[in-house]
Amino acid sequence: MHIHVVSFRYKMLSNRKRVIVLKRYSQQQVRRALLSAKASLEIEGLFLTPQEDRLLLDRAEGKIKYSEFLARAKEIAKNV
Repeated sequence: MHIHVVSFRYKMLSNRKRVIVLKRYSQQQVRRALLSAKASLEIEGLFLTPQEDRLLLDRAEGKIKYSEFLARAKEIAKNV
């Protein structure tokens, strides 16, 4: 599972060439998206532990690399 914190938009220039425009989300937008995802899981009867919640937040905020995220997620999954 990849958590992306950027969105891509294509912008047409006057000479009809496309340019990719990166938009970084604010911390508030990232937290709102994670809360929405967490609420969706809870509707389905799945609940995140505080450790899982912190891991997702750290990755979404860019505090840890994807490889470290995967390693820690696998470690959490082994202990379930």
